[in-house]
Amino acid sequence: MPDGYTRVRRGEKRPIYGQTTMATGTLTIAASPAPTVTVYDGTGTTVAGMSALAVTGYDAGVQSAPRVWMNLDTTGLAPGFYTVVFTFTATAVDGLTRIYTPTIEVQVLDTLA
Repeated sequence: MPDGYTRVRRGEKRPIYGQTTMATGTLTIAASPAPTVTVYDGTGTTVAGMSALAVTGYDAGVQSAPRVWMNLDTTGLAPGFYTVVFTFTATAVDGLTRIYTPTIEVQVLDTLA
């Protein structure tokens, strides 16, 4: 089950955000290893050229709900459903480092819809 959902029209360029929180406390996203993003099509296959890409940006410093994002260009994508999976390492207020994988479901609509 994805952590979020959004719709975009084919041909749009829009930032897609992945976000995570802890029940209590804060997180700091690590610069190394660098946060990445992978886009999968509706069959679960990685979209060509969209595997383990560097994210466009991420919230630096101590955050209660840090975000990572990619500027998704849907020009070459067919209408349908896609899954955007972000992967990043963050250190929590408790001092433990964990890997987070927020997932966003993206529906690409036909430009005429």
